[in-house]
Amino acid sequence: MIHIIIAILQILFSVGLIGFWIYFFKVENRNPERTEIFLGYERSFPVPDLFWITPSLIISAIGILMGERFGIFFSIISGSALVFLGLLDVSFNAQQGGYTTNKSDTIMNLTINLLCVIIGPIFIIYGWLNF
Repeated sequence: MIHIIIAILQILFSVGLIGFWIYFFKVENRNPERTEIFLGYERSFPVPDLFWITPSLIISAIGILMGERFGIFFSIISGSALVFLGLLDVSFNAQQGGYTTNKSDTIMNLTINLLCVIIGPIFIIYGWLNF
């Protein structure tokens, strides 16, 4: 059962990343209230998010559901990438006041950051215990 839960979480995260970037480029990227520092920072992430983390999550979920070892390997990879992403975002937001802007932005930033630094290690530990 834990295998299915992990695979579902990985699929949800990959869909969430894709959805975030669609939202970002349709809404946030065009928001005149966003600073160039914020936009420059955010614009540096679509490539690693969409061409590394998302495929790693999908490959992991498929492998886990198929009972293949590569799913475990990619669970560790994607978990590590999520931890890195979460910690980098926490660092940026703490330095640039990302947690002190309007309430909805703060809640969104904290939620995304916490999910990455909590769920990422779960994927790593799951992979380690099942390797």
